[in-house]
Amino acid sequence: MSIYDGFEGYRDPTEPEVLDLLTTCPVVLDTNVLLDIYTFEEPARLLALDVIESIHDRVWVPHQVMREFWRNRHSVIAELPAPGQPIESVRSELLAIVNALRPDRERPDDIQAMRETVERQLSELSSAITKARGAPLDIDQLLADTSMDPVLERLETILAGRVGEPLGAEESALIDEGLRRFELKIPPGYKDGEGKREQVPERGTGDFLLWEQALRYVAGQGAVDAFVLVTNDAKEDWRINLARPKKRAIGVRPELVAEALERAGARLVLLQQSEFYRLMAKLGSVDDSVSDSLVEASTLRSSATSDGSKKWPLAAYRRLLVELRENGSLIQADVISLAARAGGFISRSQIYELAGFAEDRSLRRFALPAQRISLALAEEGLLPVDAAPALEAVYEGPGRTTGYRVPQEFAIFESQSEVQLTWVQAAARVAAAEPERVWTITELVEQIADSGLRDLSGARTPEATLRRDLLLRDAQHFEQVDGGVRLRRSPPDPSEPA
Repeated sequence: MSIYDGFEGYRDPTEPEVLDLLTTCPVVLDTNVLLDIYTFEEPARLLALDVIESIHDRVWVPHQVMREFWRNRHSVIAELPAPGQPIESVRSELLAIVNALRPDRERPDDIQAMRETVERQLSELSSAITKARGAPLDIDQLLADTSMDPVLERLETILAGRVGEPLGAEESALIDEGLRRFELKIPPGYKDGEGKREQVPERGTGDFLLWEQALRYVAGQGAVDAFVLVTNDAKEDWRINLARPKKRAIGVRPELVAEALERAGARLVLLQQSEFYRLMAKLGSVDDSVSDSLVEASTLRSSATSDGSKKWPLAAYRRLLVELRENGSLIQADVISLAARAGGFISRSQIYELAGFAEDRSLRRFALPAQRISLALAEEGLLPVDAAPALEAVYEGPGRTTGYRVPQEFAIFESQSEVQLTWVQAAARVAAAEPERVWTITELVEQIADSGLRDLSGARTPEATLRRDLLLRDAQHFEQVDGGVRLRRSPPDPSEPA
């Protein structure tokens, strides 16, 4: 006997073994894999559909998956974010620097030329990004008319004849069996049991029904010794979950492998969709940049649905960035900000380009400064103890980092910060209510906080920051007078860059 005899579920297949299986064995897709296609930008969306189409004769979708697909399709589409403008914050920062140049130090014509150069180059960059992203989905059109849905149009063709039959009269008894398994915590699906008991008709047993249908299908295929199941679900009823030193999901639950071998005579290989797309890209001749975008997009979706980590508060996020910079970890702070602005992920190559690292440099311990500050924030009570890591490595096989991801709330914070007024803009907005008044710095800061024009929860020295910005970055809004500052006569619109 070998060490794996009777313990087959603990043996992880090698990457070459999985690549071989992806060319020969059945591939079962979970609901989240189909629904996530809607969340990808056009190049990644088209490639995802092409990947699934390339295995048309072996892909299989349980009837339960299609039930959940149609149940959740509308809500997924309705929650799609509007296309963002990723360089607007960069535009504001650059123009603020140019606008802060004093005319007595730089000739006005030169300053205007700088503004025009910034606007021209950023406009060209914005156009290139928009072109690379492709056409966004028309949310209203998709919700109103399925015949106008390009994703459905492709899936209808790709999955023709590849969707399982309903369980029919057996379903009621199988739902009862699922509920019995839940009481005994037999995977999969028991983590959904309590939260979905009111769901009709499954009563929370959807994952078990999917599993049951998949096993029956594989068992009926004859000489099949393995199958791949692709899902983003990383809860403990599908995967082994570790709680320390940080919460994470690793391999498949060995009980699932054992049940598949016993009932279907086939080994289960469980893949997250990001791994599925990465490996399928290796098997196909596709453009590296497009396949990278698909892997990155699917990695973000996998992390967004992988666990129940509590969210970061905005104040903790801002403190994290401030302390990283104060402690000399400027690269980590910039990486987190850029990853957040990009939607939650930054690639290894982008980090090396940003930091100027040599190609042979390791990223080992790169996230350690963020981890230390996160622990301190948790000890202060500013951050939930079980919040997601601020900066988490994403691996391509053992040991090699493909990039880093950040919590999805970071992306929300950065998108909101793009429209937040600068300190000078906020002060001008406050002062406009009493244009003749002489203001102290403290009074302006208090009014800014009271009016909610800026969130001061993460600012340690707001008075010093405003004083510095008024002295160094403002030549238009305020003038220095005895006792404080006063709004200039006929000042520019305080919502304009300053």
